[in-house]
Amino acid sequence: MDLHATLAAWDGKRTETLRALAGQLTEEDRPALFCACRSDDELTARAASWVLKACNAAGMDIAYPAAMLSDELHWEVVLHLLQSLQHVAVDIPPELVGRYLDHKKPMVRAWALDAYLRLGALDAADVLQRAQEDPAASVRARARNLTT
Repeated sequence: MDLHATLAAWDGKRTETLRALAGQLTEEDRPALFCACRSDDELTARAASWVLKACNAAGMDIAYPAAMLSDELHWEVVLHLLQSLQHVAVDIPPELVGRYLDHKKPMVRAWALDAYLRLGALDAADVLQRAQEDPAASVRARARNLTT
């Protein structure tokens, strides 16, 4: 399997090849996958983060380095990394996630809220209350799901 070639060939829409790649990923491939998530090529980074999220959702438990969330990343990469936190324990200070609570994309805000609370932020109750008043329904829904 040529990880980089598969990621670079992604069309930006169909996920069949990415799903197959996630099923073939080995532990030795993980450093290359993390590197690809930080790629300057937006499409490659988006594909790699999708694969990482799919692996974690499938129970592979691939904890990524906290520094990945401190980089400037495409919003979809951030979204995939934040969504992965519901499946895998990553040692990330809540402050790294907190910077995405006011992101312009509602789905990023929603999943930043989820991750922020999972990471045990001290001001979680205040942030959760504020999220219940967010103009985006997706953020309010995530806040409701976190309170039940």
